Amino acid sequence: MSTRAPALVLGLLLIVSFLGVGREPWTPDEPREAEISREMWLAPAVVPSLNDTAFIEKPPLYYWTVAAVFELAGGQSAAGARAVSAASGFLTLLLVFLWGRREFSQTVGLVAAIGLATSVQFMISTHWIVIDPLLMLFTTLAAWAGSELVQGRSRAGKLFAFYGALTLALWTKGLIGPVLIASGVLVLAAARRSLEPVWRVRPFLGVTVLVLMTGVIAALIYLDAGPVAVREWLWVNHVQRFVHPTYTGHDQPFYYYLSALPIALFPWWVPAVLVLRPSRWRFGPSSLRRSAWYEPRRYLAALSLGMLLLLSAASTKRGLYLLPVLPPLFLLLAAEAVDWWESRATAVRRSVAWWVQVLFVVALAVGPTAFALRYLHSADPVAIAALVAVGVMIGALVVLAYRGREATSLGALGVLAVGSVACLLVLVVHLAAPERNMTAFLRDLDRRMPPGEPVSLIGDVDESVNGIVPFVTGRRVVNTTVADLPVRQPMCVLVQNNEAGRTAPELPPPYERKGARTFGPERYMAFWCRGADPPTAAFLNGIVPPLQMAAATAD
Repeated sequence: MSTRAPALVLGLLLIVSFLGVGREPWTPDEPREAEISREMWLAPAVVPSLNDTAFIEKPPLYYWTVAAVFELAGGQSAAGARAVSAASGFLTLLLVFLWGRREFSQTVGLVAAIGLATSVQFMISTHWIVIDPLLMLFTTLAAWAGSELVQGRSRAGKLFAFYGALTLALWTKGLIGPVLIASGVLVLAAARRSLEPVWRVRPFLGVTVLVLMTGVIAALIYLDAGPVAVREWLWVNHVQRFVHPTYTGHDQPFYYYLSALPIALFPWWVPAVLVLRPSRWRFGPSSLRRSAWYEPRRYLAALSLGMLLLLSAASTKRGLYLLPVLPPLFLLLAAEAVDWWESRATAVRRSVAWWVQVLFVVALAVGPTAFALRYLHSADPVAIAALVAVGVMIGALVVLAYRGREATSLGALGVLAVGSVACLLVLVVHLAAPERNMTAFLRDLDRRMPPGEPVSLIGDVDESVNGIVPFVTGRRVVNTTVADLPVRQPMCVLVQNNEAGRTAPELPPPYERKGARTFGPERYMAFWCRGADPPTAAFLNGIVPPLQMAAATAD
Protein backbone atom coordinates (compact mmCIF):
# COMPACT_ATOMS: atom_id res chain seq x y z
CA MET A 1 0.00 0.00 0.00
CA SER A 2 1.25 3.47 -0.91
CA THR A 3 2.65 5.53 1.93
CA ARG A 4 0.44 8.39 0.72
CA ALA A 5 -2.76 6.32 0.90
CA PRO A 6 -3.60 7.16 4.56
CA ALA A 7 -3.24 10.90 3.99
CA LEU A 8 -5.34 10.74 0.82
CA VAL A 9 -8.07 8.65 2.45
CA LEU A 10 -8.22 10.80 5.59
CA GLY A 11 -8.26 13.96 3.48
CA LEU A 12 -11.21 12.59 1.51
CA LEU A 13 -13.02 11.61 4.71
CA LEU A 14 -12.40 15.10 6.11
CA ILE A 15 -14.12 16.63 3.09
CA VAL A 16 -17.07 14.25 3.33
CA SER A 17 -17.37 14.84 7.09
CA PHE A 18 -18.05 18.55 6.58
CA LEU A 19 -20.07 18.22 3.39
CA GLY A 20 -23.48 19.86 3.71
CA VAL A 21 -23.04 21.29 7.21
CA GLY A 22 -24.37 24.69 6.13
CA ARG A 23 -28.04 23.73 5.77
CA GLU A 24 -30.58 25.16 8.20
CA PRO A 25 -31.86 23.12 11.19
CA TRP A 26 -34.30 20.32 10.41
CA THR A 27 -36.80 18.71 12.77
CA PRO A 28 -37.05 16.81 15.01
CA ASP A 29 -33.80 17.19 17.03
CA GLU A 30 -31.78 19.94 15.39
CA PRO A 31 -33.89 23.01 16.30
CA ARG A 32 -33.89 22.06 19.98
CA GLU A 33 -30.14 21.47 20.23
CA ALA A 34 -29.29 24.55 18.17
CA GLU A 35 -31.48 26.85 20.26
CA ILE A 36 -30.26 25.47 23.59
CA SER A 37 -26.72 26.16 22.39
CA ARG A 38 -27.68 29.68 21.30
CA GLU A 39 -29.17 30.44 24.71
CA MET A 40 -26.07 29.00 26.37
CA TRP A 41 -23.96 31.32 24.21
CA LEU A 42 -26.08 34.37 25.11
CA ALA A 43 -26.24 33.55 28.83
CA PRO A 44 -23.59 30.98 29.89
CA ALA A 45 -24.81 28.72 32.69
CA VAL A 46 -24.63 25.17 34.00
CA VAL A 47 -28.26 24.24 33.43
CA PRO A 48 -29.20 24.55 29.73
CA SER A 49 -32.42 26.31 28.74
CA LEU A 50 -34.86 26.05 25.84
CA ASN A 51 -37.13 28.99 25.06
CA ASP A 52 -35.91 30.57 28.33
CA THR A 53 -37.05 27.51 30.32
CA ALA A 54 -34.64 25.19 32.13
CA PHE A 55 -33.86 22.04 30.13
CA ILE A 56 -32.28 19.63 32.60
CA GLU A 57 -32.08 16.47 30.49
CA LYS A 58 -28.36 16.64 29.68
CA PRO A 59 -25.12 17.97 31.22
CA PRO A 60 -23.74 21.18 29.75
CA LEU A 61 -20.50 20.14 27.98
CA TYR A 62 -22.00 19.74 24.50
CA TYR A 63 -23.84 23.06 24.75
CA TRP A 64 -20.71 24.77 26.07
CA THR A 65 -18.81 23.42 23.06
CA VAL A 66 -21.32 24.67 20.50
CA ALA A 67 -21.60 28.01 22.33
CA ALA A 68 -17.81 28.34 22.10
CA VAL A 69 -18.04 27.76 18.33
CA PHE A 70 -20.69 30.49 18.12
CA GLU A 71 -18.42 32.83 20.04
CA LEU A 72 -15.46 32.11 17.76
CA ALA A 73 -17.66 32.53 14.67
CA GLY A 74 -19.14 35.81 15.91
CA GLY A 75 -22.72 34.57 16.09
CA GLN A 76 -25.02 31.57 16.01
CA SER A 77 -25.53 29.52 12.88
CA ALA A 78 -26.66 26.05 11.93
CA ALA A 79 -23.27 25.47 10.29
CA GLY A 80 -21.45 26.30 13.52
CA ALA A 81 -23.63 23.94 15.56
CA ARG A 82 -23.39 21.16 13.00
CA ALA A 83 -19.61 21.57 12.74
CA VAL A 84 -19.29 20.12 16.25
CA SER A 85 -20.94 16.89 15.08
CA ALA A 86 -18.87 16.85 11.87
CA ALA A 87 -15.60 17.43 13.73
CA SER A 88 -16.50 14.76 16.30
CA GLY A 89 -17.20 12.34 13.46
CA PHE A 90 -13.91 13.01 11.69
CA LEU A 91 -11.86 12.82 14.89
CA THR A 92 -13.53 9.49 15.62
CA LEU A 93 -12.56 8.25 12.15
CA LEU A 94 -8.97 9.39 12.74
CA LEU A 95 -8.90 7.62 16.09
CA VAL A 96 -10.32 4.43 14.56
CA PHE A 97 -7.64 4.50 11.85
CA LEU A 98 -4.82 4.97 14.39
CA TRP A 99 -6.26 2.30 16.69
CA GLY A 100 -6.65 -0.17 13.82
CA ARG A 101 -3.15 0.50 12.55
CA ARG A 102 -1.66 -0.11 15.98
CA GLU A 103 -3.62 -3.26 16.85
CA PHE A 104 -3.78 -4.87 13.39
CA SER A 105 -2.36 -3.20 10.29
CA GLN A 106 -2.59 -0.01 8.28
CA THR A 107 -4.99 -1.70 5.88
CA VAL A 108 -7.34 -2.62 8.73
CA GLY A 109 -7.26 0.95 10.02
CA LEU A 110 -8.14 2.38 6.60
CA VAL A 111 -10.87 -0.19 5.95
CA ALA A 112 -12.39 0.46 9.39
CA ALA A 113 -12.38 4.24 8.88
CA ILE A 114 -13.93 4.01 5.41
CA GLY A 115 -16.51 1.47 6.52
CA LEU A 116 -17.54 3.54 9.53
CA ALA A 117 -17.70 6.78 7.54
CA THR A 118 -19.96 5.22 4.90
CA SER A 119 -22.33 3.35 7.22
CA VAL A 120 -25.87 4.70 7.26
CA GLN A 121 -26.19 5.63 10.94
CA PHE A 122 -22.78 7.28 11.18
CA MET A 123 -23.31 9.21 7.94
CA ILE A 124 -26.67 10.59 9.10
CA SER A 125 -25.83 11.31 12.73
CA THR A 126 -22.51 13.09 12.18
CA HIS A 127 -24.27 15.49 9.79
CA TRP A 128 -26.97 16.28 12.35
CA ILE A 129 -27.04 18.75 15.26
CA VAL A 130 -27.19 16.23 18.12
CA ILE A 131 -25.16 15.35 21.20
CA ASP A 132 -24.33 11.74 20.32
CA PRO A 133 -21.40 12.29 17.90
CA LEU A 134 -19.48 14.09 20.66
CA LEU A 135 -20.35 11.28 23.08
CA MET A 136 -19.12 8.76 20.48
CA LEU A 137 -15.76 10.55 20.23
CA PHE A 138 -15.19 10.35 24.00
CA THR A 139 -16.35 6.72 24.33
CA THR A 140 -14.09 5.73 21.42
CA LEU A 141 -11.12 7.40 23.10
CA ALA A 142 -11.96 5.59 26.34
CA ALA A 143 -12.37 2.29 24.46
CA TRP A 144 -8.93 2.66 22.85
CA ALA A 145 -7.28 3.48 26.18
CA GLY A 146 -9.16 0.59 27.80
CA SER A 147 -7.82 -1.76 25.13
CA GLU A 148 -4.29 -0.75 26.01
CA LEU A 149 -4.97 -1.29 29.72
CA VAL A 150 -6.68 -4.69 29.56
CA GLN A 151 -3.94 -6.05 27.30
CA GLY A 152 -1.30 -5.21 29.87
CA ARG A 153 0.10 -2.04 28.29
CA SER A 154 -0.60 -0.12 31.46
CA ARG A 155 0.89 3.33 31.75
CA ALA A 156 -0.15 6.38 33.69
CA GLY A 157 -0.91 8.22 30.46
CA LYS A 158 -3.29 5.48 29.28
CA LEU A 159 -5.07 5.45 32.63
CA PHE A 160 -5.41 9.23 32.52
CA ALA A 161 -6.77 9.07 28.96
CA PHE A 162 -9.24 6.34 29.96
CA TYR A 163 -10.78 8.14 32.90
CA GLY A 164 -10.40 11.57 31.33
CA ALA A 165 -12.43 10.40 28.32
CA LEU A 166 -15.04 8.82 30.59
CA THR A 167 -15.33 12.07 32.52
CA LEU A 168 -15.89 14.00 29.29
CA ALA A 169 -18.52 11.43 28.25
CA LEU A 170 -20.18 11.87 31.65
CA TRP A 171 -20.28 15.64 31.24
CA THR A 172 -21.64 15.26 27.70
CA LYS A 173 -24.61 12.92 28.17
CA GLY A 174 -24.54 11.67 31.73
CA LEU A 175 -23.75 8.28 33.21
CA ILE A 176 -24.57 6.36 30.04
CA GLY A 177 -21.08 7.03 28.62
CA PRO A 178 -19.04 5.46 31.45
CA VAL A 179 -21.58 2.65 31.92
CA LEU A 180 -21.35 1.67 28.25
CA ILE A 181 -17.58 1.15 28.53
CA ALA A 182 -17.94 -0.62 31.88
CA SER A 183 -20.45 -3.06 30.38
CA GLY A 184 -17.92 -4.01 27.67
CA VAL A 185 -15.14 -4.61 30.21
CA LEU A 186 -17.47 -6.82 32.27
CA VAL A 187 -18.42 -8.90 29.21
CA LEU A 188 -14.71 -9.34 28.44
CA ALA A 189 -14.10 -10.53 32.00
CA ALA A 190 -16.95 -13.03 31.59
CA ALA A 191 -15.49 -14.24 28.28
CA ARG A 192 -12.07 -14.72 29.85
CA ARG A 193 -13.62 -16.19 33.03
CA SER A 194 -11.36 -13.90 34.98
CA LEU A 195 -11.60 -10.53 36.69
CA GLU A 196 -8.15 -9.57 35.43
CA PRO A 197 -9.51 -7.14 32.78
CA VAL A 198 -11.49 -5.37 35.49
CA TRP A 199 -8.50 -5.04 37.84
CA ARG A 200 -6.32 -3.68 35.03
CA VAL A 201 -8.53 -0.61 34.62
CA ARG A 202 -8.17 0.20 38.36
CA PRO A 203 -11.90 0.04 39.19
CA PHE A 204 -11.67 1.60 42.64
CA LEU A 205 -9.85 4.60 41.21
CA GLY A 206 -12.44 4.77 38.44
CA VAL A 207 -15.41 4.67 40.79
CA THR A 208 -13.84 7.40 42.91
CA VAL A 209 -13.21 9.64 39.90
CA LEU A 210 -16.67 9.16 38.38
CA VAL A 211 -18.50 9.61 41.69
CA LEU A 212 -16.50 12.79 42.29
CA MET A 213 -17.22 14.13 38.78
CA THR A 214 -20.92 13.27 39.12
CA GLY A 215 -20.95 15.09 42.44
CA VAL A 216 -19.36 18.14 40.84
CA ILE A 217 -22.07 18.28 38.17
CA ALA A 218 -24.80 17.78 40.78
CA ALA A 219 -23.34 20.54 42.96
CA LEU A 220 -23.15 22.97 40.06
CA ILE A 221 -26.73 22.17 39.04
CA TYR A 222 -27.81 22.68 42.65
CA LEU A 223 -26.15 26.10 42.80
CA ASP A 224 -27.64 27.09 39.45
CA ALA A 225 -31.19 25.72 39.72
CA GLY A 226 -31.77 24.17 43.16
CA PRO A 227 -32.45 20.67 44.51
CA VAL A 228 -35.44 19.97 42.24
CA ALA A 229 -33.17 20.29 39.21
CA VAL A 230 -30.64 17.86 40.75
CA ARG A 231 -33.38 15.29 41.31
CA GLU A 232 -34.67 15.70 37.76
CA TRP A 233 -31.20 15.25 36.31
CA LEU A 234 -30.12 12.27 38.44
CA TRP A 235 -33.42 10.44 38.94
CA VAL A 236 -35.81 11.36 36.14
CA ASN A 237 -33.28 11.52 33.31
CA HIS A 238 -31.19 8.55 34.37
CA VAL A 239 -33.19 5.99 36.34
CA GLN A 240 -36.72 6.66 35.08
CA ARG A 241 -35.56 7.23 31.52
CA PHE A 242 -33.83 3.84 31.66
CA VAL A 243 -36.66 1.78 33.14
CA HIS A 244 -39.88 3.54 32.14
CA PRO A 245 -39.45 6.33 29.58
CA THR A 246 -43.04 6.62 28.36
CA TYR A 247 -42.75 10.41 28.24
CA THR A 248 -39.84 10.38 25.78
CA GLY A 249 -41.66 8.85 22.84
CA HIS A 250 -38.83 6.32 22.32
CA ASP A 251 -40.13 3.39 24.35
CA GLN A 252 -39.17 0.26 22.38
CA PRO A 253 -39.10 -3.52 23.04
CA PHE A 254 -35.87 -5.21 24.09
CA TYR A 255 -35.33 -6.71 20.59
CA TYR A 256 -35.42 -3.29 18.88
CA TYR A 257 -31.72 -3.31 17.95
CA LEU A 258 -32.02 -6.63 16.12
CA SER A 259 -33.48 -4.60 13.27
CA ALA A 260 -31.89 -1.20 14.03
CA LEU A 261 -28.30 -2.51 14.02
CA PRO A 262 -28.39 -3.97 10.48
CA ILE A 263 -29.80 -0.69 9.22
CA ALA A 264 -27.03 1.20 11.02
CA LEU A 265 -24.33 -1.06 9.51
CA PHE A 266 -25.61 -0.95 5.94
CA PRO A 267 -24.05 -1.48 3.39
CA TRP A 268 -21.38 -3.51 5.21
CA TRP A 269 -23.42 -6.64 5.91
CA VAL A 270 -20.98 -9.21 4.51
CA PRO A 271 -18.21 -8.51 7.08
CA ALA A 272 -20.87 -8.65 9.81
CA VAL A 273 -21.93 -12.11 8.64
CA LEU A 274 -18.29 -13.22 8.52
CA VAL A 275 -17.73 -12.08 12.10
CA LEU A 276 -20.73 -14.05 13.33
CA ARG A 277 -19.35 -17.36 12.06
CA PRO A 278 -18.53 -19.59 15.10
CA SER A 279 -15.37 -20.85 13.38
CA ARG A 280 -13.80 -17.39 13.62
CA TRP A 281 -13.71 -17.63 17.42
CA ARG A 282 -11.98 -21.00 17.71
CA PHE A 283 -8.53 -20.02 18.80
CA GLY A 284 -5.68 -22.20 17.61
CA PRO A 285 -1.93 -21.94 16.90
CA SER A 286 -2.26 -22.60 13.15
CA SER A 287 -1.87 -18.94 12.23
CA LEU A 288 0.60 -16.71 14.00
CA ARG A 289 -0.96 -13.62 12.47
CA ARG A 290 -4.44 -14.64 13.49
CA SER A 291 -3.33 -15.54 17.00
CA ALA A 292 -1.70 -12.12 17.30
CA TRP A 293 -5.05 -10.58 16.41
CA TYR A 294 -7.09 -12.77 18.73
CA GLU A 295 -6.98 -10.71 21.92
CA PRO A 296 -7.80 -7.32 20.33
CA ARG A 297 -10.60 -8.97 18.35
CA ARG A 298 -12.01 -10.48 21.52
CA TYR A 299 -11.84 -7.11 23.29
CA LEU A 300 -13.67 -5.38 20.42
CA ALA A 301 -16.31 -8.12 20.31
CA ALA A 302 -16.86 -7.98 24.10
CA LEU A 303 -17.04 -4.19 24.05
CA SER A 304 -19.58 -4.16 21.20
CA LEU A 305 -21.68 -6.90 22.77
CA GLY A 306 -21.64 -5.29 26.22
CA MET A 307 -22.77 -1.96 24.81
CA LEU A 308 -25.57 -3.61 22.82
CA LEU A 309 -26.79 -5.54 25.85
CA LEU A 310 -26.91 -2.39 27.95
CA LEU A 311 -28.71 -0.40 25.25
CA SER A 312 -31.18 -3.25 24.80
CA ALA A 313 -31.89 -3.35 28.54
CA ALA A 314 -32.91 0.31 28.50
CA SER A 315 -36.52 1.08 27.61
CA THR A 316 -35.48 4.16 25.63
CA LYS A 317 -34.10 3.07 22.26
CA ARG A 318 -33.17 4.89 19.07
CA GLY A 319 -30.89 4.07 16.17
CA LEU A 320 -28.96 7.22 17.11
CA TYR A 321 -27.92 5.60 20.40
CA LEU A 322 -25.86 3.02 18.49
CA LEU A 323 -23.15 5.57 17.67
CA PRO A 324 -20.77 4.59 20.54
CA VAL A 325 -21.05 0.94 19.47
CA LEU A 326 -20.10 1.53 15.84
CA PRO A 327 -16.34 2.42 16.11
CA PRO A 328 -15.24 -0.75 17.96
CA LEU A 329 -17.66 -2.83 15.92
CA PHE A 330 -16.29 -1.53 12.61
CA LEU A 331 -12.74 -2.21 13.76
CA LEU A 332 -13.80 -5.79 14.39
CA LEU A 333 -15.51 -5.98 10.97
CA ALA A 334 -12.45 -4.50 9.26
CA ALA A 335 -10.08 -7.00 10.87
CA GLU A 336 -12.35 -9.82 9.73
CA ALA A 337 -12.76 -8.41 6.22
CA VAL A 338 -9.01 -7.92 5.68
CA ASP A 339 -8.30 -11.39 7.05
CA TRP A 340 -10.85 -12.86 4.63
CA TRP A 341 -9.57 -10.73 1.73
CA GLU A 342 -5.93 -11.72 2.16
CA SER A 343 -6.83 -15.40 2.38
CA ARG A 344 -8.47 -15.11 -1.07
CA ALA A 345 -6.09 -12.68 -2.70
CA THR A 346 -6.08 -14.54 -6.01
CA ALA A 347 -9.72 -15.63 -6.19
CA VAL A 348 -11.75 -12.63 -5.15
CA ARG A 349 -13.57 -12.27 -8.46
CA ARG A 350 -14.86 -15.84 -8.07
CA SER A 351 -16.16 -15.21 -4.56
CA VAL A 352 -19.91 -14.83 -4.08
CA ALA A 353 -19.34 -12.86 -0.87
CA TRP A 354 -17.30 -10.23 -2.72
CA TRP A 355 -19.94 -9.63 -5.37
CA VAL A 356 -22.72 -9.56 -2.77
CA GLN A 357 -20.84 -6.84 -0.89
CA VAL A 358 -20.33 -4.91 -4.14
CA LEU A 359 -24.07 -5.20 -4.75
CA PHE A 360 -24.84 -3.69 -1.33
CA VAL A 361 -22.55 -0.72 -1.97
CA VAL A 362 -24.11 -0.24 -5.40
CA ALA A 363 -27.53 -0.22 -3.72
CA LEU A 364 -26.32 2.55 -1.41
CA ALA A 365 -25.00 4.45 -4.42
CA VAL A 366 -27.89 4.06 -6.83
CA GLY A 367 -30.99 3.37 -4.74
CA PRO A 368 -31.62 6.80 -3.14
CA THR A 369 -30.82 8.65 -6.38
CA ALA A 370 -33.11 6.47 -8.47
CA PHE A 371 -35.85 6.82 -5.86
CA ALA A 372 -35.44 10.59 -5.89
CA LEU A 373 -35.80 10.76 -9.67
CA ARG A 374 -38.92 8.61 -9.55
CA TYR A 375 -40.34 10.62 -6.65
CA LEU A 376 -39.75 13.92 -8.43
CA HIS A 377 -41.19 12.68 -11.74
CA SER A 378 -38.77 15.03 -13.45
CA ALA A 379 -35.19 15.15 -14.68
CA ASP A 380 -33.62 16.90 -11.71
CA PRO A 381 -30.09 17.91 -12.82
CA VAL A 382 -28.46 17.30 -9.42
CA ALA A 383 -29.94 13.81 -9.15
CA ILE A 384 -28.90 12.98 -12.73
CA ALA A 385 -25.36 14.24 -12.11
CA ALA A 386 -25.13 12.09 -8.95
CA LEU A 387 -26.38 9.06 -10.86
CA VAL A 388 -23.81 9.59 -13.62
CA ALA A 389 -20.97 9.99 -11.09
CA VAL A 390 -21.76 6.80 -9.21
CA GLY A 391 -22.33 5.00 -12.53
CA VAL A 392 -18.77 5.80 -13.60
CA MET A 393 -17.38 4.55 -10.29
CA ILE A 394 -19.44 1.35 -10.48
CA GLY A 395 -18.19 0.68 -14.01
CA ALA A 396 -14.56 1.14 -12.97
CA LEU A 397 -15.00 -1.20 -10.00
CA VAL A 398 -16.60 -3.96 -12.07
CA VAL A 399 -13.90 -3.77 -14.77
CA LEU A 400 -11.08 -3.90 -12.21
CA ALA A 401 -12.58 -6.84 -10.35
CA TYR A 402 -13.36 -8.79 -13.50
CA ARG A 403 -9.80 -8.36 -14.79
CA GLY A 404 -8.38 -9.77 -11.57
CA ARG A 405 -7.00 -6.50 -10.19
CA GLU A 406 -7.86 -7.55 -6.64
CA ALA A 407 -5.75 -5.02 -4.76
CA THR A 408 -7.04 -2.15 -6.88
CA SER A 409 -10.61 -3.47 -6.63
CA LEU A 410 -10.63 -3.08 -2.85
CA GLY A 411 -9.57 0.55 -3.16
CA ALA A 412 -12.17 1.10 -5.89
CA LEU A 413 -14.88 -0.30 -3.59
CA GLY A 414 -13.85 2.19 -0.91
CA VAL A 415 -13.87 5.06 -3.42
CA LEU A 416 -17.33 4.02 -4.59
CA ALA A 417 -18.63 3.94 -0.99
CA VAL A 418 -17.17 7.36 -0.11
CA GLY A 419 -18.27 8.86 -3.41
CA SER A 420 -21.76 7.47 -2.92
CA VAL A 421 -22.02 9.08 0.51
CA ALA A 422 -20.82 12.42 -0.91
CA CYS A 423 -23.39 12.31 -3.71
CA LEU A 424 -26.08 11.23 -1.27
CA LEU A 425 -25.37 14.10 1.12
CA VAL A 426 -25.52 16.66 -1.68
CA LEU A 427 -28.69 15.11 -3.08
CA VAL A 428 -30.52 14.88 0.25
CA VAL A 429 -29.79 18.51 1.14
CA HIS A 430 -30.88 19.59 -2.33
CA LEU A 431 -34.15 17.63 -2.33
CA ALA A 432 -35.21 17.63 1.30
CA ALA A 433 -34.42 21.22 2.27
CA PRO A 434 -37.63 22.70 0.78
CA GLU A 435 -39.73 20.31 2.90
CA ARG A 436 -37.68 20.51 6.11
CA ASN A 437 -36.32 24.06 6.19
CA MET A 438 -38.54 26.39 8.24
CA THR A 439 -36.14 29.33 8.19
CA ALA A 440 -37.59 31.30 5.26
CA PHE A 441 -41.14 30.81 6.54
CA LEU A 442 -40.29 32.06 10.03
CA ARG A 443 -38.26 35.00 8.72
CA ASP A 444 -41.33 36.11 6.77
CA LEU A 445 -43.29 36.00 10.03
CA ASP A 446 -40.52 37.88 11.84
CA ARG A 447 -40.54 40.72 9.28
CA ARG A 448 -44.25 41.32 9.90
CA MET A 449 -43.91 41.68 13.68
CA PRO A 450 -42.89 44.75 15.69
CA PRO A 451 -39.54 44.56 17.49
CA GLY A 452 -39.50 42.80 20.84
CA GLU A 453 -42.88 41.08 20.56
CA PRO A 454 -42.81 37.32 21.30
CA VAL A 455 -44.34 34.83 18.90
CA SER A 456 -47.81 33.80 20.07
CA LEU A 457 -48.44 30.12 19.31
CA ILE A 458 -51.80 28.37 19.05
CA GLY A 459 -51.98 24.60 18.68
CA ASP A 460 -49.42 21.86 19.24
CA VAL A 461 -46.37 22.84 21.26
CA ASP A 462 -43.21 20.75 20.99
CA GLU A 463 -39.47 21.09 21.44
CA SER A 464 -38.95 21.65 17.72
CA VAL A 465 -41.08 24.79 17.53
CA ASN A 466 -39.75 26.01 20.89
CA GLY A 467 -36.29 25.67 19.35
CA ILE A 468 -36.61 26.79 15.75
CA VAL A 469 -38.66 29.95 16.36
CA PRO A 470 -36.20 31.55 18.82
CA PHE A 471 -33.19 30.33 16.83
CA VAL A 472 -34.40 31.98 13.61
CA THR A 473 -36.21 35.05 14.94
CA GLY A 474 -34.62 35.66 18.34
CA ARG A 475 -38.15 35.83 19.82
CA ARG A 476 -39.61 33.73 22.63
CA VAL A 477 -42.58 31.45 21.99
CA VAL A 478 -45.65 32.18 24.13
CA ASN A 479 -48.51 29.70 24.21
CA THR A 480 -51.93 31.23 23.76
CA THR A 481 -55.50 30.39 22.70
CA VAL A 482 -58.08 31.89 20.36
CA ALA A 483 -60.01 33.13 23.40
CA ASP A 484 -56.97 35.10 24.61
CA LEU A 485 -56.50 37.05 21.38
CA PRO A 486 -58.92 39.95 22.16
CA VAL A 487 -57.06 40.53 25.44
CA ARG A 488 -53.45 40.09 24.31
CA GLN A 489 -53.93 41.43 20.76
CA PRO A 490 -50.63 40.17 19.30
CA MET A 491 -49.74 41.53 15.89
CA CYS A 492 -49.20 38.02 14.46
CA VAL A 493 -50.08 34.52 15.62
CA LEU A 494 -48.40 31.24 14.66
CA VAL A 495 -50.68 28.19 14.36
CA GLN A 496 -49.23 24.67 14.38
CA ASN A 497 -50.87 21.29 13.87
CA ASN A 498 -48.77 18.12 14.17
CA GLU A 499 -51.56 15.59 13.81
CA ALA A 500 -52.32 14.33 10.31
CA GLY A 501 -55.96 14.72 9.30
CA ARG A 502 -56.86 17.23 11.99
CA THR A 503 -58.01 20.70 10.97
CA ALA A 504 -55.99 23.65 12.21
CA PRO A 505 -58.00 26.44 13.84
CA GLU A 506 -59.12 29.44 11.79
CA LEU A 507 -58.63 32.78 13.53
CA PRO A 508 -61.42 35.40 13.68
CA PRO A 509 -61.14 38.90 12.20
CA PRO A 510 -59.22 41.15 12.21
CA TYR A 511 -56.62 38.36 11.71
CA GLU A 512 -55.87 37.26 8.16
CA ARG A 513 -53.77 34.31 7.12
CA LYS A 514 -50.53 35.60 5.57
CA GLY A 515 -48.62 32.37 5.12
CA ALA A 516 -49.05 28.59 5.46
CA ARG A 517 -46.75 25.62 4.87
CA THR A 518 -46.52 21.91 5.54
CA PHE A 519 -43.19 20.51 6.68
CA GLY A 520 -43.07 16.76 6.25
CA PRO A 521 -46.16 14.54 6.34
CA GLU A 522 -47.63 15.82 9.61
CA ARG A 523 -46.40 19.30 10.54
CA TYR A 524 -48.62 22.16 9.34
CA MET A 525 -47.79 25.76 10.21
CA ALA A 526 -49.58 29.01 9.38
CA PHE A 527 -49.24 32.56 10.61
CA TRP A 528 -52.01 35.11 10.86
CA CYS A 529 -51.61 38.87 11.18
CA ARG A 530 -54.10 41.61 11.91
CA GLY A 531 -55.38 42.69 8.51
CA ALA A 532 -56.62 46.09 9.67
CA ASP A 533 -53.24 46.94 11.15
CA PRO A 534 -50.38 46.09 8.79
CA PRO A 535 -47.07 45.82 10.64
CA THR A 536 -45.77 49.23 9.59
CA ALA A 537 -49.05 50.98 10.36
CA ALA A 538 -49.40 49.14 13.66
CA PHE A 539 -45.95 50.24 14.65
CA LEU A 540 -46.55 53.87 13.67
CA ASN A 541 -50.06 54.11 15.11
CA GLY A 542 -48.57 54.34 18.57
CA ILE A 543 -46.27 57.22 17.55
CA VAL A 544 -47.89 59.38 14.84
CA PRO A 545 -51.22 60.32 16.59
CA PRO A 546 -49.46 61.67 19.71
CA LEU A 547 -47.13 63.69 17.48
CA GLN A 548 -50.07 65.14 15.54
CA MET A 549 -51.84 66.08 18.78
CA ALA A 550 -48.70 67.75 20.09
CA ALA A 551 -48.38 69.75 16.87
CA ALA A 552 -52.04 70.86 17.03
CA THR A 553 -51.60 71.97 20.65
CA ALA A 554 -48.50 73.94 19.78
CA ASP A 555 -50.39 75.75 17.00
